[in-house]
Amino acid sequence: MLAVTGGKGGCGKTTTALGLARTLARRGHDPLVLDADCDMPDLHHLAGIKRTDGVDALARGAPLSRVCQRPPSFPGVAVVTAGRPARTGPALRATHDWEGPVLVDCPAGIGPDASRPLRQADATAVVSTDHPQCLDDTRRTVTAARQLDAPPVGVLLRTVTGRAAEVGGRVAGSPVLATLPDTDDPFDAPPLAQAWSTVADHLLGPDNSTDDTEAVDRRRSHTTDTASRIDRDQRQRRARAPREVSSKRVATTRDQQRSDGGDRRAATNQSRERRG
Repeated sequence: MLAVTGGKGGCGKTTTALGLARTLARRGHDPLVLDADCDMPDLHHLAGIKRTDGVDALARGAPLSRVCQRPPSFPGVAVVTAGRPARTGPALRATHDWEGPVLVDCPAGIGPDASRPLRQADATAVVSTDHPQCLDDTRRTVTAARQLDAPPVGVLLRTVTGRAAEVGGRVAGSPVLATLPDTDDPFDAPPLAQAWSTVADHLLGPDNSTDDTEAVDRRRSHTTDTASRIDRDQRQRRARAPREVSSKRVATTRDQQRSDGGDRRAATNQSRERRG
């Protein structure tokens, strides 16, 4: 689970989460994006879908396959729309069985609502602008993510002031993975597409089609091995069963013979006593 977060609202978190998810889908993955920004939800707007009670329904136990929506503009991407803050934790736990990558569009900052998804995430991607104040907030967010055991994989820096080059290659010790140009076409602009690809490479490797095939093969091999072991155990149990039954019959026969012998001896003794 990757938490996509940032120090301030409007830095590009939602665009990053959705753009990265589309890149992963094009590589053959099945990404799920969950909107955890309950106060300022925007994922459904960008995805072009209706806002339903996605998070709330998921927290109540509704099947994930029924709760998520598939935006036509983002083929291969599944989306869960925002709900109430208190429902976010249970909803995130309900995504643990999802087969593909899970990306969480988090609230900005380091408050309780922002910390909740970070506590469940495996890693964090931090989005920031090159504005000095936003960078200060980003540094605090990077530190908070480390403290919550959701280590930042890196920072995505959106250029709004033209000072991105002054930031350097790291923010609070976290590498700058890509620089995002400020554009009116946030998903199809070639520089942004390249940025999403760079982040995907950093997260999952440059070409995951072979890796996915190998993973499937390993799962199939494990399943086959498990089935073979179960079948072998069943055959062994069946093979042992006649011997066990036979042993029980022998033991029963011996017990019966002992009992019969004892009865005959008792009868003989009684007969001798009567004659005496």
